[in-house]
Amino acid sequence: MRSVLLLPIFLLIYTTGSSQGLSFYKENITMKITKGYFHVTGIYYLRNDRNSSEILIYPYPVDSLYGPVDSIYIYNMTTHNNITPLKTDLYKTVFKVDFSHPGDLVIQISYRQKLNGNHAEYILKSTISWKQPLNQADYQLIVPSGLQLSSFSIMPHDSIVTDQEVVYLWNKYNYMPSENLIVEYKKR
Repeated sequence: MRSVLLLPIFLLIYTTGSSQGLSFYKENITMKITKGYFHVTGIYYLRNDRNSSEILIYPYPVDSLYGPVDSIYIYNMTTHNNITPLKTDLYKTVFKVDFSHPGDLVIQISYRQKLNGNHAEYILKSTISWKQPLNQADYQLIVPSGLQLSSFSIMPHDSIVTDQEVVYLWNKYNYMPSENLIVEYKKR
């Protein structure tokens, strides 16, 4: 039996009988703002205690401030296979993950989203639907040095400044997000 799961951005979950053995426990996300686009590459760690296939739904932020998502790439880092989306629309990408053997699975998802304003957003709140906090969540946001961030919905723990760019860092443990990561910016 297949179940439907949504990833926060990866991972919202509809709890059904066959998905009870599936957990989402760690993510490492690199985001970058460049020339009117928001680039996201996420590495997501899943664990399943049964042999099954799962349908996962990866949602995107939808607002007049954000354009469509393109350049979607999904890769199973455990089996070294590309994953072809079953469906993509303005709100989400749907894809199937095969847990041929119970255990851990590492999935990479990358995409690019047009920015129509001065905001960028990464969805975190969907983690709540998993009913368990992430063991570890690491986030990096890279912006060109000519771009000034004017507000953060979640303050970074640290930053690294170079001549060309600034990297903002967040490291969370036992993390249940209560809000999405939203940044506002302006050119200097």
